Amino acid sequence: MLTLKGAKVFNGEEFIEDKDFHIELSSQEEKELSLDGMWILPGLIDTHAHLRDPGQLWREDVYSGTKAAAHGGITTVFAMSNTTPAIDTEQAVIYLKERAKEASADVKIVGAITKGREGKELSEMGRMARAGVVGFSDDGAFLNDSALARHAMEYAYELGLPIISHCEEQYLKGGHMREGWYSTLYGVYPTSFAAESIAIAREIELSYLTKANVHIAHISTKRSVELIRHAKADGINVTCDVCVHHLLFTDKDIEDYDTSKKINPPFPTEEDQKALYEGLEDGTIDAIITDHAPYAVHEKEVEFQAAPFGIIGFETLLNELFMVSKRGIKIEKLLSLVTSKPAKLYGMDGGTIESENPTDFTVFDPNDEWVPSPQTLFSKSRNTPFLNKNLKGRVLATFHNGKKVYGDTKWKLM
Repeated sequence: MLTLKGAKVFNGEEFIEDKDFHIELSSQEEKELSLDGMWILPGLIDTHAHLRDPGQLWREDVYSGTKAAAHGGITTVFAMSNTTPAIDTEQAVIYLKERAKEASADVKIVGAITKGREGKELSEMGRMARAGVVGFSDDGAFLNDSALARHAMEYAYELGLPIISHCEEQYLKGGHMREGWYSTLYGVYPTSFAAESIAIAREIELSYLTKANVHIAHISTKRSVELIRHAKADGINVTCDVCVHHLLFTDKDIEDYDTSKKINPPFPTEEDQKALYEGLEDGTIDAIITDHAPYAVHEKEVEFQAAPFGIIGFETLLNELFMVSKRGIKIEKLLSLVTSKPAKLYGMDGGTIESENPTDFTVFDPNDEWVPSPQTLFSKSRNTPFLNKNLKGRVLATFHNGKKVYGDTKWKLM
């Protein structure tokens, strides 16, 4: 038995001081370890990520992706459907579940809404639900056909699963950063905020019509926050999340043309970001995600407007939350949005610590530091604006299903 003493324990809502934890060891040996000044957190839950498996394995796969997740303290990952081929059949779900049996985190699968994510014909929604998907999304593409979107929501409602919507009106998208003063200054072709909010308005109306739970992914604008806030006040079954990087960067930060900062939706304006913070404070936003989107080095080492959209985030999630907390939002609220709140949102176990012998948890030292680099990252990809930069806070160990899936070399648990 290993006894962890002296840590601050986050139970999913608040910190509890000096709570002892006990971990069963394979041997009968009794050990005791002091964790003064450190945090014990529930295993983090990331409800929106891209493992690139199947078909894009030079960028990431189930094993490298979940090792990276464990390095970041994440024990549950939602794998989105925009793979090659798309996760749009029961057999594709079964394939990924088999691949995930040896993963370092629990992999929840999101099935595509339409075949091939082409927006033309509904996928095998019922069969994928039977195989165990947690929701449906054509992530990376907006289902422009409103009649088909309505039918998808009706099916999802009957299946008791959410539609996770990537909201981007097709005729207003196509830019490479947020439209505004800085896009003009930097000479980068932009996307209007209205591309997102117009699509969200439609999803709200269809949710009102069908009663389906529509979850709006990665909101990034002031109007998005306002629309969702009003919809919730009207009792419409709409929820949403925000990317952690949208809370740290704004459109001004594109000044260095770093392609790791080219993401979709693009960085918000300062006004938009302020609204996102307000949405976190008043409960409009239900979860924080990484939208972990790995790309190979050669894919990002191109001119800014030619680069693909995407940023990795598993391994820096806690560091980024730490940074956000320095801007005025309590760390307890932020941690709840990657633990207990997403667990409740999707009706999952986890996200809390209720016993003295938990199975999913991470040990985090808020006073230590680390540098993301090709030598320290577990992801196959390197597209992070934090590459080779010193970050405050360090994950020391992550346990999943009672097994240590990550342990820092500087700190030996056992």
